Amino acid sequence: MLVVGAKEIGMSRITQAARQLRLPEDKLLGDWIACIPGFTLDKYRKLQRSRLSIFSMNCFGGLISNSLGLPFRSPFVNMFLSAQDFVKFARAPRVYLEEDFEFQETKFYHNGNHDYPVFKLGNVVVSMLHYYTKEDAFAKWHERKARINWYNLLAVMCTEDEKILEQFDALPYGKKICFVPFKSDLDSAYYINRKLSKQAAFTEVANDFAKAFVFYYDPFDMLLYGKKTPLIDM
Repeated sequence: MLVVGAKEIGMSRITQAARQLRLPEDKLLGDWIACIPGFTLDKYRKLQRSRLSIFSMNCFGGLISNSLGLPFRSPFVNMFLSAQDFVKFARAPRVYLEEDFEFQETKFYHNGNHDYPVFKLGNVVVSMLHYYTKEDAFAKWHERKARINWYNLLAVMCTEDEKILEQFDALPYGKKICFVPFKSDLDSAYYINRKLSKQAAFTEVANDFAKAFVFYYDPFDMLLYGKKTPLIDM
């Protein structure tokens, strides 16, 4: 069922309405998704049925889920960790997610012109950048933590540090992606030529992919199989 204007309405609102009408959610297709490079109906249905959970260092996981009309099955949405802290977390995610989510302080986000809460998860700092109150951040963290599908995980991050890439590549995930601005033979390394973007920060270069501004790789192959299928010459 092709839903015209779905992006403007919001897929979450559409799927809620579908549930009320007892329509199968996995039969819905936002019209913009069919225009994404690499799209086939078969791959998209597989992706929907896979119930993918994304552990992401920053907003990438939430952004690409939104771009592809997928629900959030991870608490790693609208927030960020340092690259080193994310590697720590990804080494033992079940252990860390059992830790108390402890509020530490409030910081100011200049680009967004608002305060945001910072939490500790064991010895890892979690900055809830796009939340305005600690109460909302705390509630969303626990709500989305309960949705994790441990049988289909993708770990994704970006770094400009080859040593951090090596640490990340050694993690025991079936699907893992690390966007880097240099070429590497490591399986998890997804090279992006930063000259293709006007963004100053490399994290934003990678997030342009998640926002569907530019698709460096086939997003369906990436999320389904952890497979590098380049879409442009880099």
